[in-house]
Amino acid sequence: MKSSLVLILAICSISYSVADETSDSVNWRYDNDTIPEMLPRNMLTKSNEEIEKAVFNAYQNQIKVVSEYSGHVYDPEFPIGYFKNECRIPDSQTYGTDIDLIFDNNVLSGLRDYYQNVIIIKWAPDQIETIVEWKEADIRGNYHYLNPTFFDQGNYHIKLENLKYQATTTLTENTMKYPSSVPSSSISYTSVKASFSGKIPTVTNIDDSHNLKYFLEEVVFQHVADDIVKSMQPNISIAVRQAVRPYIMFKNVSDPHFKGFTASTPSNLQLEVGDVFTNGLNQTLQRVRNMTVDMANKKLMSSTELVMHNLSGTFRVKLTNGTNEYTDYATFEIENINVAPVSNMFNRDDCTASTTVKNTKVTIDPASFYLSKKEELEVIQVLENEFSSTLKNKFDKTVCIALGDMLNSKAGNF
Repeated sequence: MKSSLVLILAICSISYSVADETSDSVNWRYDNDTIPEMLPRNMLTKSNEEIEKAVFNAYQNQIKVVSEYSGHVYDPEFPIGYFKNECRIPDSQTYGTDIDLIFDNNVLSGLRDYYQNVIIIKWAPDQIETIVEWKEADIRGNYHYLNPTFFDQGNYHIKLENLKYQATTTLTENTMKYPSSVPSSSISYTSVKASFSGKIPTVTNIDDSHNLKYFLEEVVFQHVADDIVKSMQPNISIAVRQAVRPYIMFKNVSDPHFKGFTASTPSNLQLEVGDVFTNGLNQTLQRVRNMTVDMANKKLMSSTELVMHNLSGTFRVKLTNGTNEYTDYATFEIENINVAPVSNMFNRDDCTASTTVKNTKVTIDPASFYLSKKEELEVIQVLENEFSSTLKNKFDKTVCIALGDMLNSKAGNF
């Protein structure tokens, strides 16, 4: 079977590692014009206020999906969805003015022989568009034809050319509200030929037979559309997760790469902190707070907020007291870290961030360091203050760098 073609992006973390933009299991591409910072390029005749609203909404959609997958990049992959080659259609009795046409033992075949399968991710207008195309498909079964003066029965064969499935579902609520059904109008075709083994003439114009048109476009297409939307759900889930990866700062629940520091206490105890392991990064609130647009001066200023709640973890402490060295692990808890960046989405270097670290608590085992009570309190106070300061300096810089890495470099080229 051909692999699905999916429109998406890649991945960026706070440590700036970027994953491949393709998948061995699902092919993809992405609607570049719907990225928030790219929207203004196609709105040059619009006012700053109109652009501001459009970009705000697209960015908000992006953040909603980021929030769902933040900390879960390394979760197990979804299984790939595959089409069954055949779709069985229920026995169907159709009614015309004077004609009943009954179809039974109906099977549409050829669903695996598609030549294109595309999933398109769009931040604006919050949409996933799925397109699958086949050069042809066949429906076979039995028929019974009745009118006031004539009866006929036998086998039928309906050949469809250029069959196409095209449906849209929401992006931001994909996991919660993925539909089990889409309209029958999601299926279209360019030509039909219906042949009957008995005395009914061949039909090549669907409008010549109300019964056949109803069976094909209302019954068959509804069941085929529903089969396809169900089969595509796992592939769409894969597409969404890949699409959002470039915008996820924290790829996992935990991170072993937070920066250490050195410090000294008032009593001249030397401290060296490293091997920082932080947990709880999936408890992060992200929001777009404001958007200001000045197209004349190429300013697309976004004010966002990133709040990490209830972080905890450990770090290694090496304490030097004169010629004696002691090493042990300390534990820490942080009530929250609030980062408020303001960045120009047209210029990655135009960004500032303000970080507030609230209520850092460090716990050590004083016996491991041979500390008096006074020295213990000094060490804890220094560790808490320096760790908070180190985190503030880290996020003031790295969040702006990460936001810059997420931007499309062509955004301001207009």
